[in-house]
Amino acid sequence: MASAGSSANANAAAKFWDYFQAEKTQITAHVAQNDVQNRVRELDSKVREALIYLPAYDQKQLTKELDGLRALVQKSNPASSRNTGFRFKTATARPSVAKQTVEEIVPVTEPVTNPTDHGSAPTPSIMFSKIANQWIVATSNDNDATDCELRDISHCVVDLRAVSHHIRALNCHRMKDSIVICHPFAGSATIRDAQNSIVILGVQQLRFEGCKDVDVYTHCTSHPVIERSTSMRFSPYPAFVHSIEKSQPSLHDKIEDFNWLRRQHSPNWTLIDPETLHVLWKLLEDPKHPLHDALTHVPQ
Repeated sequence: MASAGSSANANAAAKFWDYFQAEKTQITAHVAQNDVQNRVRELDSKVREALIYLPAYDQKQLTKELDGLRALVQKSNPASSRNTGFRFKTATARPSVAKQTVEEIVPVTEPVTNPTDHGSAPTPSIMFSKIANQWIVATSNDNDATDCELRDISHCVVDLRAVSHHIRALNCHRMKDSIVICHPFAGSATIRDAQNSIVILGVQQLRFEGCKDVDVYTHCTSHPVIERSTSMRFSPYPAFVHSIEKSQPSLHDKIEDFNWLRRQHSPNWTLIDPETLHVLWKLLEDPKHPLHDALTHVPQ
């Protein structure tokens, strides 16, 4: 006999499926409108919030349909994928590292309107896009932004610690040879198409898709999910990075691999010791921002 909790989850999942399909129909019908990208972003946020009760098959199917919507929007609105503006403050690069720059970025937020709540104010979103060979330090401008997106990041250190208290959801698309640092926040993170990178963060929900050779130092209060990913290494969030409330146990070692359905341990992920981060952490805390030295620690 099904428990009351499982029945409630099943009902919630069914209602959410109907909501998603209705939104998908509306987005498809109005794909040429200027605000359609905001609607896709908001729908993506709703899916991440629903992961806590959606069954595995629904999670996988909705993720595929979201990817299809993104591709459709990008094809119909090529200008929508352009980089948003930021205010940059460039510091002098170290002479030993060619063309290295250090950037302090105050994100310029863009409004995202929730299509299901016409009475609420737009929710701003922070985006970092098409950045290479830089040490990025996001600095807070005391906005109320709740979503952060990283797109097409290469050979960078991205430090989000100063804005982590604003973040509800972090999305990363296409990252290579980079390091992302973020203090724990009460939300979710989805990382797609990342290679040879390091991710340091604490979240409630964590998902990787199409990733390879990524070291993950995390405090995650639900089972992290990997899909179409290999050579993933997980570690608890190191105490020397940031203190975490002990009443919330981490499930960083309870990985669910959607592409490995056997009872044996998935070959796509392993555990590593958090102490392996010590040497790199000294570099990440170095005020001189030694980009080249820090990036020698990314997995190859």
